[in-house]
Amino acid sequence: MQPGPPYQQGPQQPYPPQGYPGYPGYPPPGYGPPPKKSNTGLIIGLVLGAVVVLGGGGVAAFLLLSDGSGSSSSAAPTSSKKTGPPDKYTSMPGCEKIGSGVRNLPPLETPKGEEPASTSNNDIVYTSSSCSWREYGAPSALVTMYLAKSKEPGTGSGEDWAKAGYDNAMSDGGEVIPTLAKATKAGYNNIRSEGQCSIKLYQGNVEAQIIVSGAEPTKPIDQKLCKENALKVAKATSEAIG
Repeated sequence: MQPGPPYQQGPQQPYPPQGYPGYPGYPPPGYGPPPKKSNTGLIIGLVLGAVVVLGGGGVAAFLLLSDGSGSSSSAAPTSSKKTGPPDKYTSMPGCEKIGSGVRNLPPLETPKGEEPASTSNNDIVYTSSSCSWREYGAPSALVTMYLAKSKEPGTGSGEDWAKAGYDNAMSDGGEVIPTLAKATKAGYNNIRSEGQCSIKLYQGNVEAQIIVSGAEPTKPIDQKLCKENALKVAKATSEAIG
């Protein structure tokens, strides 16, 4: 802070002409600046007035604002994190294991191992594998499996995606199979082919498509017999998944 201007003394005002007895020129007793008043009464009055104003709701508000501990409490924030069943599977079974559960299958073609599959879901790691049993002049069988692994454990993204694949396949018309080995859900789905029949299932975070074709896929076949064969392969697939 910069110092203010110097104190300037103005012209002196003369005391009244009468002087104090014995001391000419001095003012009489009681003359001079008045005594300083105490502010105690004013402060007490202000405090009492504040208490009156704070009466009722004001005091209650003060007590609500201060609980005596100096801390305030607030509701715990709610979590928006997605939760769901943990991934049941981390891999898919080999074709030999599936084939061993079905008698009289055609020879197994060279199987495709597990490989990345395309998906629009950024919450999962998506892979696929396929098995094909084929022989000229005989019915054939094809099993395609998809494994959806959640990128973040505990979110249930893997099983959600497998279920969505099943629901999508069945939305175009199909026949639900009440129970099929260890599958979560299964059903005959419509693939619009008179020479083939199909079963779609999902089991935990694995979905599978089983397609059985006649000796000549372009010609109509006995759908009842086709479904029986597809059911045998689907059961073996579910058991192999585990």
